[in-house]
Amino acid sequence: MKPYYTNHTVTLYNADCRDLLLDLPSQSVDCLLTDPPYGMAWESKGKGAKPIRADGTRQGMRVLREALTSASRALSLDAHAYVFCHWQSWPDFWDACSSHLRVRSARIWWKAQGGTGDLRQSYAPDYEVVLFAAQSSRRALAGKREGAVIAGYPPVPPKQRTHPTEKPVALLAHLLKKSCPTDGLVLDPFAGTGSTLVAAQQFGVRAVGVELEESYCEAAAKRLEDALRVDSERAS
Repeated sequence: MKPYYTNHTVTLYNADCRDLLLDLPSQSVDCLLTDPPYGMAWESKGKGAKPIRADGTRQGMRVLREALTSASRALSLDAHAYVFCHWQSWPDFWDACSSHLRVRSARIWWKAQGGTGDLRQSYAPDYEVVLFAAQSSRRALAGKREGAVIAGYPPVPPKQRTHPTEKPVALLAHLLKKSCPTDGLVLDPFAGTGSTLVAAQQFGVRAVGVELEESYCEAAAKRLEDALRVDSERAS
């Protein structure tokens, strides 16, 4: 399939990842980093906001399982993986990931700010869960050992987001630096507007992203081009 966008390190496809991932070379992916639909039927009342496709409870889990099935043969024998999920759906995510990946632990992204919901009879939903998997013990995490909680990476402000559940690039870059070798390949089957791809581009590693929604592919391509231009201006 012809890429929607490509440059010297990043390739983005506008496709259903369950189909396209079958064409990736066997054992070519060193790090899987993705933020799939949480199966929460998320809705936004913001102007121009779109519902997240395949985000129904049963549909979301089915798509995730099928995506991991398609991706599994492309993962290297010592691949690392990070899968974002919600505290209400993480048990289902654990089950889905465990069928294809060796889930080692979970990390907690602490946002350091509250969220919506009951302000009096519930604790603030100020975190997200990130499942971490390592296919084998042959490749260690880079740098010193860290705790489970990841702090210091605030959420993208709503008015600056190009996707309703957009993750900060700095957070994704941090995870890649821990798990992707400098000559490695990153895969994001649910690329959205390209945050993982921008993080990989900034880190200097190759990346492949797949996104079903064409408007998000368009936004991702623009972000990647903008990031390249900024890097070029800094270097000149």
